[in-house]
This record gives sequence, structure tokens and C-alpha cells, in this order.
Amino acid sequence: MSVSFAAPAFLALLATLPLVVWWHVTRLRHRPRRVAALFLWEQALRDAARRRRWRPTWSLLLQLLAVAAAALALAQPSVNWQGPPDLVIALDAGARMRAVDPEGERAARAREAVLALAERAGAVALVRVGSEPELALPFTRDRGALRTALEAFESGDADVDVERGLDLARSVADGREVAWVSDDPGPPAPGITRVGVAGSGRNVGIVAFDLGIQQAFIAVVSDHPRPVSAGVVLERLDGSLVASTELLVPAGGRASTTFPVDVVGEVVRARLELGPLVDALALDDVAYAGRRALRVVMDQDEPALRRALGAVPGVEVQVTGSARFVAADLRVLTGAGPDGLRPGDHLLMPAPAAEPEARRVVDWDRAHPLMRFVDLRETVVGLGPVTGGAAGPATASALPWATDVATLESEGWTVLARTGDLRPVFAWRDRDGVRTFAFGAHPSQTDLVLRAAFPTLVANLVEVFRGSGRAPLGVRADDGARVTEPGVARVAGREVTVSLLDETQSRLPGPQPDDTEAPAGAPLRVERPTPLAWWLVAIAAIALLIEWWSWARGPGAPSRPATPAPGRR
Repeated sequence: MSVSFAAPAFLALLATLPLVVWWHVTRLRHRPRRVAALFLWEQALRDAARRRRWRPTWSLLLQLLAVAAAALALAQPSVNWQGPPDLVIALDAGARMRAVDPEGERAARAREAVLALAERAGAVALVRVGSEPELALPFTRDRGALRTALEAFESGDADVDVERGLDLARSVADGREVAWVSDDPGPPAPGITRVGVAGSGRNVGIVAFDLGIQQAFIAVVSDHPRPVSAGVVLERLDGSLVASTELLVPAGGRASTTFPVDVVGEVVRARLELGPLVDALALDDVAYAGRRALRVVMDQDEPALRRALGAVPGVEVQVTGSARFVAADLRVLTGAGPDGLRPGDHLLMPAPAAEPEARRVVDWDRAHPLMRFVDLRETVVGLGPVTGGAAGPATASALPWATDVATLESEGWTVLARTGDLRPVFAWRDRDGVRTFAFGAHPSQTDLVLRAAFPTLVANLVEVFRGSGRAPLGVRADDGARVTEPGVARVAGREVTVSLLDETQSRLPGPQPDDTEAPAGAPLRVERPTPLAWWLVAIAAIALLIEWWSWARGPGAPSRPATPAPGRR
């Protein structure tokens, strides 16, 4: 609870309380009395003076209460029974917050702003606004816990979802105060106090970097007020040079170039050489692209599949009987079921059937990424005998291509192609960290390997199993740590390149006009206090009425002249 006064100068009227006491004592001491003789009173007064003790009366207490209440009412007090308001602080975790301006690092100034806001608040909660907004600290009054959370707070996300982050802050606040600490130049959302921490730094950064067939593409942006000459260097991870050039970036603009390169199955690093130019953000001066060779192991040699895999750039194929247990990016297993597979990617094929049943493919999922540009018209496959469905219930260990479609789908598989009698030809499942593609027929028992659809299907498989090979800055790696520096990391079981490559984060906003109006120390909005002036006026009036009534009814009150009784003079 806190009390404030709109006119505290009137509190000086409380100094009149001793005057009320003095006047009351003086009035009692000189009150006149009617007596028959004075000599007896003179002796009584002398005896009483030696033992007189002044005692306050109800009349005096009521007068003091009235004067004090009137003085406080004139001072216009207000009381806030809830104390400082609770506060939810949404803190920007974007890569821009890592910029170092002449005023200092934006992230450091943001932490100082959070602590300044917390000093004038009650309980504080902290929301991290990044690619995936999350509650970094629930409501607490422990400022030590807040400082610990700020020390562990990591900025550097390439993609900042501000809208979702502020929605999360509002839901956590549940009607409480919300503050948005960021260098975001946009206007604050309704009901949210914006605290700006932008600076005057300028930046040059890489916003696009791609490796194609024998060429590389790179784009650079600048928010400097003058044209900037930037050196662009492409190199392998061991530091050996791939290519380099000089790029002239216009003032506040963008420039791009292409390089002829001969890089397959490697990761290439691009970096800027800016010389004496002061660059505020270092995260976008380096970017990575490319993918390491995809290692495929086969437990049995199947020439058609091996040749199709080897024709895909960046794929290394090895045949070994221990393929199930060898570390690899993709394991090709023959005659194996889906049970007991290690986490990772697998391609399952049935063993050649002794008496295959020829079936024609009549339907396939043309929209699925694995079946893109795969034309299966008139394709014939040789299927083995059915071991599930109509012949009996299929179990999880049953070969997926040997069960009927309904049973297969009930086990989490997606059937990508089927025959006229609803026998599955291709199936896909992604569950519990195991991704599996299943062939319904051995390659030697289908004419698919003679069609153009087969290498297209294998290329799609490699593309899906290899993944995009790229992740944005701020993603969580397999070890649980957030990747906040460009490089190569293992994400979702695959080795990927991590770079900023976001023009929104590379273009640094400068200080906004409202930044000066809402600095880190800006006052928070508080609940409306409860005024007490009218209550105090009422108390003063009631005290005066009671005191007057007590005086009017007391023994010292004036009385009417006595009327003589009839028959008496």
C-alpha cells in the first residue's frame, strides 16, 4: 500500500493541533462558577492545585480529530492498496540486438532497461520474443532471479515473430502491465509500453548466399548513407580460397553477384572484408552454404539403385553387410521390417519374391514431395504374398509393403502409390526420429528401374532425406543449445549450415522520435489511486457535530431561567 498527497503543503495545518490543546486547557481553567461563599473555595483551590492532573476530555479529542481530518482533506491524499503494478517485459531476441552502436551494444542497453523497469514494478515476468516466443521467467519479485535470467538471455534469432511474442506477453499478463523492449521501429501495440534501445550504428551484411550447379550467388545490403566497397571472399572450411571479388553497394541499397565455382559435397563460407569501415553487426558478415556429401550404406548390392544414388551430386554410396549399425545419413536395408531401426533415415526393400505377382500401379500421390515429377503410368511391379490384412492381422514387425493399405495407414504410414487391388507400392513414415521410405517390390522385379521415373524418385528421396541443409540463426541444435553464431550445426539429426541471411535484421533501425519520450526510465502506468479527501471531510464534520452535541447536552450548557412555582414568590 502506498499513500500520495496532491497538495502536501496543507499538511502544515497539523501544527495547529497544539493550539487546540492550549485553548481547551485555558478555557477549562477560567470557567466561571456561581457559589454562595468564596472563602471555602479559596482553600479548596489551594488544596486542588497541589494535586491537579490535567486529563483530556472527549470534547478535546473530537476537536483534535476534526482539525486533523480537515488538514488531511486539504492535502488531498490518495491511497493505492495494490502497491507497484506487476509487469510483463517482452524482450526482443533478434539478431539486431547484437549490434554495437556508438551508444553501446543494444542487448546490453536492453538488459539495463529491463532492470530499470523492474525497479518500479511489483512482480515481473520476462518473455523472450524470437522465432519461437517463450516465457523466460514467470512472475517473481526476486530481482536476483531476474538478473540470472537476463544473463542467460541469448539474442541472435534471424526470424523474430513480434506478433506472436506480444500475444504471449498479453496472455501471461492477464490484464497486468506489458512493456516491449526492442529496437523495433514500429509503433507500440495498443496497451503496451514501448521502450526503444535503437542506436546510430550502420551495417553492411550478407542477406543471400546460395550454391548452385557450378556457381554461387551472393547479395549484400548496406544502410550507410554513402556507397560502400565490400570485399566478398568464398572459402572452404579449411580456409582455402574458392573465389573472391569486390562489390560496390549503393547508399542504403543492395548489390549482388555470382561466382563460377566447382564445389560439390562441401560447405563453403562467404565473408565480407570491409577494411576500416565501422560495421555495427558482425553476425551477417559471415554466411555458410552447401552440404556435405550424403553418405549412403546398403546391406546388399542392388546395381540399379546404387547407380541411381551415385548419379545424384554429393552422394557417396557404400555396400556393407553391417549397414543397419554403421553410422550413415541413409541406410538401405533389404528384407528388414520397421521394428528396431535406429534413429535416422532408412530405405526399406523387400527381398526378391520367389513367385512375384505382377500388378499395375493405378494411383499415386502426385502432391507429395517424394513423388514430385514421378510418372508411374503403366508401371508394373512384382509383389510378394500378402502377410497381413485379408490373410490375417498385420503386426508392427510385419513388412509394411506386405500389408493392406488400411492396416498400413493405421500404423502411421502414408501410402504414396498403390495397385488396382489396393496393395501398397510405396509408403512413407516419419515417427519417433525414424524416417522410413518403403519399396513394395524389389527393384529387380519391376520395370520402374527402366523408366525415367526411377532416377527422379531417387533424386527426390535424396533431397528429402538430406533436407534443406540450412537453418536460420537462433535454431536449437540437437544438444539443446541455441545456435547464435553462424556456422555448421547438427539440427534434427542432420548437419546443416546456420546463417543470418535476413534483410530485416541486417538493416539496423536508428533511434525513433518516441525513443526519447520513452527511455528506459520512463514511468510505468499504475492503477488509479483511491482519493480520501471527501471521507476526511465527512469525518471532520461528524466530529464537530458530536462535539457540539456533547457540549449542548453537558452540565455547562446554558439553561432557560427557572419559572417560579405557583404560590411562591
